[in-house]
Amino acid sequence: MRAVVLNDFETEPIVADLPTPEPGANELRVRVHASSVNGFDLSVLNGGVKAWMPYELPITLGRDYAGVVDQVGEAVTRYSVGDEVFGFVLKETLRDGTWADFVVVPEDMHVGRKPKGIGFDQAGALPLAGVAAMKAVEGIAPSEGDRVLIVGASGGVGGFALQLAVAHGARVVATAGPEDEERLRELGAAETIDFTNEDVVAVVRERYPDGVDALIDLVTPAARLGALADLVRSGGRVATTTGAADADELAQREIETTNVWASAEPETLERLARHAENGGLRVTFEEIFPLERAAVAIDAFTRGTHGKIGIAVAG
Repeated sequence: MRAVVLNDFETEPIVADLPTPEPGANELRVRVHASSVNGFDLSVLNGGVKAWMPYELPITLGRDYAGVVDQVGEAVTRYSVGDEVFGFVLKETLRDGTWADFVVVPEDMHVGRKPKGIGFDQAGALPLAGVAAMKAVEGIAPSEGDRVLIVGASGGVGGFALQLAVAHGARVVATAGPEDEERLRELGAAETIDFTNEDVVAVVRERYPDGVDALIDLVTPAARLGALADLVRSGGRVATTTGAADADELAQREIETTNVWASAEPETLERLARHAENGGLRVTFEEIFPLERAAVAIDAFTRGTHGKIGIAVAG
């Protein structure tokens, strides 16, 4: 099968021919139709994952997938050949990936039924970023009328978090460059702040001197998150995907904190699928690249994205 592999860190990925995997007793093999690029893929490429995750080279890149079950193990009961599924792969040892013709996953992890009514390209861009966004929004639990600041709203996770927060009735203030303002307003943002030309902290303080109700931060490291967290009123909520929130410090102001880690239990993917089926989530793509141009897709992602970068696997 074709697969985009990394033979060593900080080298160029290549398209290689690998043996097609065979599913174990409780596993299913999925013919991958679509995937997408995520920040995790960059951590693999630059070797950042070596500090916190065991790995085996060569590594097949890609986390997300949407496709069709093509073979099942003898103990599988939840799925049948021909079922349309989606999910993402984050196993204990980094080796298997989804930028390949096939991926093997256990039936009780990393897989759920593809949302009805959307294509494989959209389903293949949802899982990792969508789950992270969903858990961030669940962490801040917005109520009708809550003012929610989303920092990093223009990326894949940010676009999903914006839509989910709006679906809960929140009024979202989104940071965005000029090229993203119209798109984010179409996704439901009530206000935008041009982070390329304005001081986000100063603007929010001026507009909301009593503070916002909640903050979702998707880009800020720990050294700079404090200034943003200070914009949240006492008793508010903070969620971040960067692991930067100091829960003990924020608890002194009775601020609830969620450091988000995406997980791939079936029930999590089922919740995500329901959001997509109900119209609460749609994918906006910057571009979709064929599998053979995955290296170009990565370059496009590193320059900063305005929506998702898709990978088309099946022709």
